[in-house]
Amino acid sequence: MTVIEATAQNFDQLIQGEYVMVDFYGDHCGACAFTAPFLRQAASDMAYITFVKVNTTHQPELAKRFDIKALPTFVYFRKGKEVYRNAGGMALETIHKELSKLLYRI
Repeated sequence: MTVIEATAQNFDQLIQGEYVMVDFYGDHCGACAFTAPFLRQAASDMAYITFVKVNTTHQPELAKRFDIKALPTFVYFRKGKEVYRNAGGMALETIHKELSKLLYRI
């Protein structure tokens, strides 16, 4: 599966899935660039999770709506409801660890 680039128009529909990880990132963010290939790999490994990216430079209204203060910030949703969030660059192992929290929350 691929990472889907969200816009204000399609965002609410994209987060309605069973398990969704949203990456709020910026064009000039080093930690975002570091994390991007690992996020693509996780999306390839875990097709049952929807992976969404929001470029805060191009979608500032979404960043404001979700009170994004740091980049990257990852917001995890289950059926449209925010479950939790974390911030900072992550390697593949850490992404898998964070996603396990999403999968095993009740």
